Amino acid sequence: MLKLTDRAAVTAALTDTTIDPELRALIGLRAWQLDDVRHQPLGETVQFVVVQPGDSVTEIHEAVGFPICWDQADQPGWEWMEDHGRWFELAYVLNDDLGLVAFVADDPGVHHTLRFNCLAVADRPAPPTSA
Repeated sequence: MLKLTDRAAVTAALTDTTIDPELRALIGLRAWQLDDVRHQPLGETVQFVVVQPGDSVTEIHEAVGFPICWDQADQPGWEWMEDHGRWFELAYVLNDDLGLVAFVADDPGVHHTLRFNCLAVADRPAPPTSA
């Protein structure tokens, strides 16, 4: 689980070679696009959360700040979702001034309900059927 709420945390993630290069590119792109109010802390404009295989429901909900993994959650509660292949990008508007972007790994080890909701909305071709 990664939670990036300031410019230093984003910079650390972008330079961490143990993090998937595709994820680093996505974080860098969104930070560059959304960090347009330089006179205030990044965390007052946007926050980033990375959901990885093995993250518990409690960890995910604590990092995001609201439930996104169970039946009681507003599923799917995101404003929009982008399928990047190995990563899903979920954008939430928390209030007029603050957004949250969650990057969810497309991996069987990710919480099943969250991954299912992402896959259900993703516009992927159907797997080939055997004849």
